[in-house]
Amino acid sequence: MTIMQIILLAVSAFFAFRIYEHMQGLKDPEGSGEAQGAIAEKIDIDALVEEADRAYDAGRLLEARELLQKAHAHDMNIPELANRLGFVLSMMGNHEEALKLYNHALSLKEEDVTHLAIASQLRTLGRLDEAQEHYKRAIELDPEYEVTYFNYGNLLVEMKRIAEAKLMYEKALEIEPTLEAATEELEKLNGR
Repeated sequence: MTIMQIILLAVSAFFAFRIYEHMQGLKDPEGSGEAQGAIAEKIDIDALVEEADRAYDAGRLLEARELLQKAHAHDMNIPELANRLGFVLSMMGNHEEALKLYNHALSLKEEDVTHLAIASQLRTLGRLDEAQEHYKRAIELDPEYEVTYFNYGNLLVEMKRIAEAKLMYEKALEIEPTLEAATEELEKLNGR
């Protein structure tokens, strides 16, 4: 190996090491501290969610949506973020997008409340048979949540399956006897 080849090899190795350092965030090659600043600028998802909750409570849905979108974009593997953003989008009338987010959350973690949210969106979109499947799955996951039975009963009324709806309202009341909405719906159905 000639002296020139050795020098070129050393220079190449030096620059390769500097690129490695920069990519790993170990050291900013320009000495400006930008790499360390980027690490320190890490998004605080909890703070964004808290701020979004405050915005939602104050009726500022656009602000809540933007904050949750920022948090969700930062980490798309948190099912709770997808559910929260889906809820806000649903409240804004964007049911198709909400449904996509709920399905994404469900792909990350199966929970009865996510099935309930999906069923609600499907019902709103007129996809009643699909909604029914999600209510059934929610009941399988948590057979002691009265809200699922109540909402499923509402769907069954909409589907004109009154006898089944009555059973759902009765089950909701069995779990939570003070659920007035279920009592009212059951009385309406019994008065038919």
